[in-house]
Amino acid sequence: MPRLSHARLAALPALGLAALMALPLPARAGDSTPPASMALPALLPPPPAPGSAPDMADRQIFATTRALRDSPRWRMATEDADLAFPAMLHDFSCAAGFTLDASRLPHVVAALAALQAVTKPAVKAQKEQYARPRPFEGNTLPVCTPSTGLGYAYPSGHTVAGWTTALLLGRLLPAREDAFMQRARVFGESRVICGVHWASDVWAGYMDGSLLFERFENAPEQQALLAEAQTELTEAARNATPPDAARCTREAEAAQHSVLAGAP
Repeated sequence: MPRLSHARLAALPALGLAALMALPLPARAGDSTPPASMALPALLPPPPAPGSAPDMADRQIFATTRALRDSPRWRMATEDADLAFPAMLHDFSCAAGFTLDASRLPHVVAALAALQAVTKPAVKAQKEQYARPRPFEGNTLPVCTPSTGLGYAYPSGHTVAGWTTALLLGRLLPAREDAFMQRARVFGESRVICGVHWASDVWAGYMDGSLLFERFENAPEQQALLAEAQTELTEAARNATPPDAARCTREAEAAQHSVLAGAP
């Protein structure tokens, strides 16, 4: 089972947390870091079976959240779809307490790039193994981003990207870990708001991200880069520009209404 700090657990809605912690994982002996030879798709349970109670819950959440079209939360979810490093870092500025400018954080960006080099191939393999259709397939209900070329649904790659970004930033700036993890939870929920992922895809992304980050964080070849990124981010915090107050208010509001806990 991945190690989750109290801050990381606190970021999750209670209802979904119970479901996440109940998901079965294969037993692992010895150290909790998964061995390099372990097939990553096997670390996740399969997605809900079509017609099962969890599948029907996913469908209900998808249908209910279509009512958010063109709302402030919808627009925020649209912005969260951008995974380019400048946008990704900026999305966590309110959580950091200062503006995260990618052009001034080259080592942090390099660490994010190294992290995605670990996560992207793993998520791609998982998606191809489970081949779960997207929620918008077979209907004309609205989505907040283009629906072409997205591939399979399970697990949510955007959620993995957001969750691992928060884990990385929390490691580099521990005093802000709670805020980073809450923002990552909201970031994952944006995929449900957008209508491009089922809720269970997002839960799988949280779990997947924790496992994959643990592998990355403990790799000896990453330690020098992580140390450089931490020094850089700590220094940036000392010479910081405050984040946009209106944006931070919207993010705080989004955190209070979790679609994963039945509050669209």
